[in-house]
Order: sequence, then structure tokens, then C-alpha cells
Amino acid sequence: MSLIARLRALLQRGGEPKTVISVHRERQVAVFSILLVLLLGLPLWWTTTRVYRAELPAAEISHIKPALVEAISAMVADEELRASAVGKTGKHAALKYAPEYAVTLTLLNENPVDGAVVDWDIEQAVSEFLQPFVDELRPLARLSVTTQVLHHAGPPPVSMIQKNNATYLTHDMLPHFVNSPSWNFASIDPVSPMLNFVLFVPALASQPVYILGDQASDAEKSAFLVSQWGGVSIANLPKTTRPGDKVVLSLHELQQHFGYFISQLRSLVGIRSQIFQATTLSTIRVQPATSTGVSGWELDALMRRWLIYNRQTAISTLQSLIRLVNSLENMVVMDEIKLKVDKALAALYEIDQALSLPHDYLSAFSSAAKAASFAESAFFDPSMVSMLYFPDQHKYAIYMPFFLPITMPLVAAVKKILAERRRRKQTDNESKQD
Repeated sequence: MSLIARLRALLQRGGEPKTVISVHRERQVAVFSILLVLLLGLPLWWTTTRVYRAELPAAEISHIKPALVEAISAMVADEELRASAVGKTGKHAALKYAPEYAVTLTLLNENPVDGAVVDWDIEQAVSEFLQPFVDELRPLARLSVTTQVLHHAGPPPVSMIQKNNATYLTHDMLPHFVNSPSWNFASIDPVSPMLNFVLFVPALASQPVYILGDQASDAEKSAFLVSQWGGVSIANLPKTTRPGDKVVLSLHELQQHFGYFISQLRSLVGIRSQIFQATTLSTIRVQPATSTGVSGWELDALMRRWLIYNRQTAISTLQSLIRLVNSLENMVVMDEIKLKVDKALAALYEIDQALSLPHDYLSAFSSAAKAASFAESAFFDPSMVSMLYFPDQHKYAIYMPFFLPITMPLVAAVKKILAERRRRKQTDNESKQD
């Protein structure tokens, strides 16, 4: 027996012939079957299309206590106050903390066609002058050093001033000098912040080239710092140099320029020694930088500043993440994001443990760097952005073409059934009255 026949047998009433109820009952069965499917399918569809949101530890993040870091923060705040009083610390020249910086040393020959063919003894110079500084800074940040030689055959980047058998750059020219689009300072590291140090060899017709200072005593500078970018040092060749001569800058000749580069590099990573030299009491002896280019107390001060910066970055990033997730209900929060948030919280707790007696500042700094890294990785996770701009209105726009063709005939059929029932009921009442 077919399914339709069984339904007819079940739905027929006693004594009533099948021909009376067959069409009407079949229509009711079909309509209510579709309606049942929709009633069960819509909640199932809504549940299965709902975005996944792992539960983040919002309460723990909102109740992070500063604990022992308050004392270090006070010390760093005092340094910042002294820095603003001195006004020569290069505070705004420094880049923000990064676990690794890409340092690029460039020998730039302005006019290789009508000038000399210039080369440099860079490997020995890096090993002798720069590598000790890199080794001292390695516990806090890695410096990857690359070198290159570029030849600039186009017009000068700026129109320099000629006077007294020399060429001068003014301070107004310096930003345009380093922003020449014809210079190619592409980095092989697309992630790490890039620091550029350029040894500029002017054209023979322009030499010697100097930088005019603001005061008469600073009339002939040979190097300048570019905030958050790098530095430039000008290398004037001997007066006896002629076009076509091959000149190799020796280790001795590079020593002065590397001194400029290390001084600029100190400012760019945030080492500020003149604060204490200008403000400490005369009875306190300040240890100068050693041959490595940095002293122990300067590294300690830098480590404390970076510790506080990374900790504050981690906390503010986690709190911003919680606010963002709470404000956007359609944002995906995967388990990987929760894992990163948990690791960031664990690293923040490790900071307080490391600063307990005896103070282990290096471990605290390492934990703060990890906390900031995990927090930023969670905040900028690509999976969170995938559903960031996919509200419920988009769901309706996408799925409405699928449900509308089913819904409209269903509504019309239900309406027709109800009308027929009212008509039949009215006909039965009139029959009874007769």
C-alpha cells in the first residue's frame, strides 16, 4: 500500500466516503508537512550558521593588577620627566620596541659616471665597530645587519648651497635629501622595522659637502639623524681624487662614520644617556659607554622602559580585544585566539613573579615581550576579521532567495485551506438550519 493510500485510510472518518475527503486531506497533509519542515529547519539553520565564539577571560583581563611594576613605572616616569626638562634626548626619534630590527648599511655614490669608483671595507668595519654593539643589545632585541652599494646617476636630490669653495646642506633640506624616490632602500625583511644608515659620497664637483648648523660653532657637521628612519653620514674624498679613480674606504676612514652610525642607532632604539649626565648630582659618577657603544646602566634603563612599554601594550591590547568582541556579536572567536589570550595572561603573571625578590628584570622583560606579542597576535588574527562585516542582514539577503519560493506557495495554500474550512463550516451551519 502506498504512502498516500495509508494517509487516506488514517484520515477518513467513519461512514464518510473517501471521495469527499481525499483531495482536501491530501492538501492538508502536504501543507502541514512543509510547515513542519520549515519549523524544524529554520532553528537548525540558524544554529548551524551562527558564528563560533570561544569564551575569553574578560574578568581576569579587566582585573589585572599592576603589583610590583608600579615602582618601575615610577622610575620610568621620572626619566621621562627629566627627558622633557633636558630636551635633547631624541625621545621622538626612537622607534617603538620590536624583537628584531633590520639594519641596512648603504654606501651611496652620487655620481659614479663622472666621479670616482668607490668601495668600502665593510665586513671588517661591521665586525670591528658595529658587532660589539649588536652583541650587547642581543638579550633585549636582535639586530640583523645587511650591507649594499648603490649608485645614484640622476640629478642631486636637493639644490645645495655653494660658498667658500664648499657645498652646504641646510636643515630645511635634510628631509628632502633622504626622501629622494630614486634611492632604493628596499629591505629583505618585510616584518621587522627597518633602520637605514647611509654613507653618502657626493659628486666630486660638489665636494666637500657639509651640513650647516643652527649656531656658528656647528657650521660644518658631517652627519645627521632622521627620526624613526635612520641616519646619514657624508664622506668627502681626498682632494687629489680624480674622475675614474678607484677609491676603497679603509677601516680607519670608516671609523668616524661608524661612530656617527652607532650614535644614531642609540637614539633610534631609545638609549638616552644625557638625561642622567645633565641632571644627576655632581657627587654621582656616571659610567660612560664602553668600546661596545653602550654601558651596562644604559642597557638596564632601556630594558626597564621596554618592560613597561610591552606590559602596557599587552594589557591595553587585551582590553581592546574584549571590548571589540563584546561590541560585535558576529565576530568569530576561535579556540586559537583564546589560547593566545591565555598565553598573554600567563606571561603577564610571570612578570610579577620575576620581579619578586630577588628581582629578575631580564626574565620580566622577556615575559613582557611575550605578552605583547601574544596579545597583538590575538587581536590581529585573520579569522576574526573574516566575519567582522557579516551582520544578520547579510544572512537574510543571502538565504531569502532560497526560502521565499517555498514560503509564498505555503502561505497561499494555508490561506486557501482556512478559507475552505470557513466555507465548509458555513455550509454545514446552513444545512443544519434548513
